[in-house]
Amino acid sequence: MLSAYHDDQLPPAEDEEIQEHFVDCAECPELMLDLDRFTSPEAVEAARRDVSDNWVDAAWRRLRSRLAAEAQPARPYLRRLRNPVFAWSLTTLLLPCTFGLWLRVDVLAGEIEDLQKPQLNPPWRNVEPPPVVRGEAPPPCEVELPAGARQFLLVLVPASPVSNRSEREYRLEIQTLDGEGLWSEHGLEKSAEGTFVVALSRRFLPAGDYRFLVIGTAGREEPFREEFTLRLSYL
Repeated sequence: MLSAYHDDQLPPAEDEEIQEHFVDCAECPELMLDLDRFTSPEAVEAARRDVSDNWVDAAWRRLRSRLAAEAQPARPYLRRLRNPVFAWSLTTLLLPCTFGLWLRVDVLAGEIEDLQKPQLNPPWRNVEPPPVVRGEAPPPCEVELPAGARQFLLVLVPASPVSNRSEREYRLEIQTLDGEGLWSEHGLEKSAEGTFVVALSRRFLPAGDYRFLVIGTAGREEPFREEFTLRLSYL
């Protein structure tokens, strides 16, 4: 059948069956390559010069040895890639993935461009440490933002004054209420009023409960540490 397939003598149904077989078979494509070698112009020229016996015998010995041994090619994927049916099947599978990836990149590019645009009158909210309730966990500060807000400002107002403290550097940590770290960065500065301001985006911080930690990092006395818990929601 391979010989008839090579000579294009099979009916269309059997021809298609051979092509589908090539997708999962590692040996038949190699047999087709050997058949191409036997019928190549070099082999015909060698036969004409009566020097083809040794060449053909050696080729057949190699073929019989390979078929007799357990077929475990070192790189079977290379042989499959040489099969045009397999290559077309792989292309068909990859096309939807490529198109989906392109759509995702296009959406992300649009979101980045949207975030880079100036936003007039971004909402801002004051956040204060929750009151200490004896024997109970303090409730988080409720922060509600308009649904269309892409960016917003949070003003962290410490319970203890920080304007006279010796710290010049602070670190901001954002965590879940379970203590999972989401983001941390040095370089937070206090304002003239002794508050801390952080700009956030809706994409970075979706609705949920969070813990903000402001920690002094350059003071000689006991380091400053203030915790703010908030419940963020978008209307």
